[in-house]
Amino acid sequence: MSSTRPKPNNLSLSATPAQPSASATITHDNGRVTATLPTGESVEVLLYGATVVSWKDKGGEKLWVSEGADLNGGSAVRGGVPLVFPVRIHSES
Repeated sequence: MSSTRPKPNNLSLSATPAQPSASATITHDNGRVTATLPTGESVEVLLYGATVVSWKDKGGEKLWVSEGADLNGGSAVRGGVPLVFPVRIHSES
């Protein structure tokens, strides 16, 4: 025997929780780009190597980056998330 639940007939958009704003504050300093949402989440990307070195949610760091990592933009970073973009390697001769 199967039972069926009644379908709701009074759906309302007001019952949906408000979504966070799509705006962000973006700063560029010392070879880094930082974006922060109004809700407090943030991401920090090194321009050298295009590596995400920080992602914070509710004040807590979500990424691991080695304490010995050189974050001054002079060498590769151990840890973080490298962003890889398509690179054209074929050249016409």
